[in-house]
Amino acid sequence: MRFVAVDLETANPRMSSICQIGIVRFEHGKEVAAEMRLIDPEDHFDPSCVAVHGITADRVRGAPRFSDMHQWLCQQTSGEIVACHTHFDRVALAQACGRHALEPLPCEWLDTAKVARRAWAQFAKSGYGLANLARHFGISFQHHDALHDARTAGLILIKAIEETGFDATDWIARCNASSTNGSPAKVSRDGGRDGPLAGERVVFTGSLQVARTQAADLAHAAGAAVDTGVTKHTTMLVMGDQDIDQLNGAAKSSKHRKAEQLIEQGQPIRVVSEVDFTSLCRV
Repeated sequence: MRFVAVDLETANPRMSSICQIGIVRFEHGKEVAAEMRLIDPEDHFDPSCVAVHGITADRVRGAPRFSDMHQWLCQQTSGEIVACHTHFDRVALAQACGRHALEPLPCEWLDTAKVARRAWAQFAKSGYGLANLARHFGISFQHHDALHDARTAGLILIKAIEETGFDATDWIARCNASSTNGSPAKVSRDGGRDGPLAGERVVFTGSLQVARTQAADLAHAAGAAVDTGVTKHTTMLVMGDQDIDQLNGAAKSSKHRKAEQLIEQGQPIRVVSEVDFTSLCRV
């Protein structure tokens, strides 16, 4: 049994602004190779993102661009099962490939957050974040370092394989199987449904291309709950793409400022653009 675990960090809320990638290869339940690469995102670094991962523009100065790294990424992932914790990394890589007019990575993806929700009953509805799972299983790691996060996602997948007897290929099939039994989505803002954003609490800010009600319906259909304001329970702030473009020097909304305060206090809020949010909902 073999697979590759991947994680990345971004310079700003635009998911294509990848500034660090970590890749760890596992074979027969053991780590056999690991590599971290810094990347020049050719984009600005937002303070809220720097506060999370500590990577600055100075640190990546002189590093290769994503387009320079694409061939290496394809070599690392070609024909492999690639594991990442939640599908943010998969979507971010797809967004980066699209931004640079490059082919998508030639691999098969496996979401280890979905694996954890299905492997252990206590994590079916909550607690399946990477940090909490690492604490539960006694995995020591430096959160928001791409190499550490990739390794931890891989170790969680190995524990699930050992616990259940299902290998990585089995888990792909199980995670792709629908658990909604074909039930139609209700138009509400409660969470609880299975989907790509299950467990998320979403707040919208800025000028969106669609009506807020339509965006809320999309989030709900993807499994997320939707709130009108940023709170200690918020996990995702969705900004209009125009607002993302104006981050350097422009005034930020009260929701954005509140999210940044909570991020500085250690709350794991992900700030994404409307385009990236739509992609996340439809994976």
